[in-house]
Amino acid sequence: MTRIPRQESSSNVYHVIVRGAGRRILFEDDEDRRFFLDKIAQCKDRCDVAILAWCLMENHAHLLVKCELSDLTRLMRSFNTAFARYYNGRHGHVGPVFQDRFKSYPVESDAYLMELVRYIHMNPQRAGICLHDEYPWSSYAEYIGKPTLCATESVLDSFGETRQFVDFHKSAPDEVAVDIIIEEGNISIKRAVIPDGEAVEIARRFFGSEFANSIASMPRTKRNDALRRLRNCGLSVRQIERLTGVGRGVIQKL
Repeated sequence: MTRIPRQESSSNVYHVIVRGAGRRILFEDDEDRRFFLDKIAQCKDRCDVAILAWCLMENHAHLLVKCELSDLTRLMRSFNTAFARYYNGRHGHVGPVFQDRFKSYPVESDAYLMELVRYIHMNPQRAGICLHDEYPWSSYAEYIGKPTLCATESVLDSFGETRQFVDFHKSAPDEVAVDIIIEEGNISIKRAVIPDGEAVEIARRFFGSEFANSIASMPRTKRNDALRRLRNCGLSVRQIERLTGVGRGVIQKL
């Protein structure tokens, strides 16, 4: 059967999912988890890949990466071979370890990126394991502490400071700018309508309580950057017009 070519991301950011074959448990214990992370760290350095977020669950793992598509393929080919050899040798398993090819989905906007980081970190909480900030096998601790595997700078820059990153994870995790559904190894992402109250909070988070006056009075280049940031966070053109007083035509052109 001919394989469908992977979709390439113009931003070079991809959400990667690997699953145990037949929904089999992928991590029997912490030693398996440590090997997974150590091997990913070794392979990413050889393949010129930056890890932006990760989470290890019982029978699957999420990676958010930034790289060329060809480098992602090299990374996963090298990693999958090494992990399967380790897993089969340690546990006496015979046959495939991973379910089919790894899944990769392009991330094309800041809004998707921010929501995917939160989605990945919230996995253990949504699964009823523990609160997201108590789970030891995700990159959340790297964002609020010392990075080890992750390149956290670009994501944290979008929030301005770590406190805003923490608040973003705590605030209404089920009401997000994009609706992300993962089922049967497939993912669908669609833009959801953000309530006006949440839109106000997003604007305040980035530009302060006086955001309406401050954005409208900015120099044009800086103002346009601010408007783009609000749009990338999922606010509609009409919402931005109402909140900032900037004309709809200006916002649409951006």
